[in-house]
Order: sequence, then C-alpha cells, then structure tokens
Amino acid sequence: MRRYLFILLFPFLYFSATAQPKQEVRAAWVTAVYGLDWPRTKATTPQSIRRQKEELTDILDKLKDANFNTVLFQTRTRGDVLYRSDIEPFNAILTGRAGGDPGYDPLAFAVEECHKRGMECHAWMVTIPLGNKKHVASLGKQSVTKRMKSICVPYKNEYFLNPGHPSTKEYLMKLVREVVGRYDVDGVHFDYLRYPEHAPRFPDQYDFRRLSKGRTTDQWRRDNITEIVRYIYKGVKAMKPWVKVSTCPVGKYRDTSRYSSYGWNAFFTVYQDPQDGWAKAFKTRYIR
Repeated sequence: MRRYLFILLFPFLYFSATAQPKQEVRAAWVTAVYGLDWPRTKATTPQSIRRQKEELTDILDKLKDANFNTVLFQTRTRGDVLYRSDIEPFNAILTGRAGGDPGYDPLAFAVEECHKRGMECHAWMVTIPLGNKKHVASLGKQSVTKRMKSICVPYKNEYFLNPGHPSTKEYLMKLVREVVGRYDVDGVHFDYLRYPEHAPRFPDQYDFRRLSKGRTTDQWRRDNITEIVRYIYKGVKAMKPWVKVSTCPVGKYRDTSRYSSYGWNAFFTVYQDPQDGWAKAFKTRYIR
C-alpha cells in the first residue's frame, strides 16, 4: 500500500459550492500510465478480461481496507482514454493496441466496484499533454493532433493542446460531457492543467497577438488556464450540480521572501494561478 499513501502528499484543490466538505477526503490516485498501478494483464480473451478486472478490484479492496473513501481513477491519459468514447481511442495499456476494445468499459466497471465498497469514484483526466511523437503516431488518425490540428502544438518532442486557442476548452468540455453525462461518477479530477514547464518558446505567439488585449505573455497564459478551469467547472455544475470538481496544481505557488521554489512553481513556471485565479472564481477552495 505504500505507493498509494505516498501520492496523498501532493496538493489537491477541490472546488465546492458548500462552505465545508461533508466528509474528510481520503483519496488515492489509481494510475494506468505504463500499468504502474493497473492493469498488468492485457484484455484479449475472456480469461484475461476477467483477470484485468480482478487486478482492479484487488486494488480497491486494499484501499477500502486502508480506510480510503475516494478513488481517482485514471480516465484520460494523453489523448486516449479508459472508457467508451466517441471522441478519443482506448489507451493501448488495456489490450496492447491503441484503440483496442478491452471487451468491457473500464470506467463503468470502476464506478460500480467503488460504489459497492462505499467509496466515491472520481474520473481523473489528464488535460493538456498529448504525449511524445511515438505515442501520437501510434494513435494514427484517431489522434486529436490529426483530427483537430488547429488546437494542437508540438513542443520539445511532445504534443500539447494549446491553452491559448479558444477551441481547446470546448474540446476538453466535450470529453467531460461524455464522462459526466454517461457515468455515475462522483467527481472529475483534472491533472496537468497547465503549460509545460519552462516554456518561454511555447508556440502560441499567433494566438497571443490576436487575443492578449494588452496583457503580458505570462498573464495571458495564466488567464488561459484559469478560463479553462472556469469553463469546465461551470459546465459540470450545469449538468450535474452534485458532481465534485477538483484539480492538482503544482505544490509551490510562487517564491516567498523566505523560501525559494528553485525554479519550480505554479505561478511562473507553468502559468497556474490557483490562489488568485481559480479559487477566487469559485469563492471557496479545499487543499488536500
């Protein structure tokens, strides 16, 4: 269980319409990246499908025994997903092949099994990064970089959604609508909702010239991320007001007079503004 306890050390920003949380949040991320947590077995036969499901329920049983009450289940990775989507392909970790159908819906299964154990299931969605060139190529025509080139940019051998393009928030909201509309999730959790670190040459100059309206590059970029947060939050609440919305900002907000972030902070390095931008937009916040 050590790996699950370790991840709780990261900051957790939870937006709510209530003054106080109704219960203590004891959450764990269950990642599908490289199969680090799950799955270890590829779902290619009835037997392997059953085994893949058992691997997940084994994790959930351990989390329940350790008194966790919330599971952040990885639902979107980098331009691919772990649920039946009309927009993006299945992640290759499920079957060994990008877009391969695992024979069941992992998110639906995770929600059902979490609820059986009295735990909440939140859909954990990586937002801006789309993966390296090899990963993007493996998705072929199903990749958003092929279908919606205008909102995707290459940077340092990787691809990213462009936070400065107005259609980026619309694209992310389409994915969120699928998840919130089709599944009985208790929350949605957004990860990597930021620019890549140390990105002074991030290729967004065209949109900056069109849309910055006198702001500096830094402030315009921070405002772009804040607008995505605002737009998605309002979209979720319009669909299902009870669904919780959270995100995981960089732990160090900015340098203080006594402590340096050594070049790694939310405000300057990745253009996040959770303190003055995100939290004030929703009047309240909870850091976990």
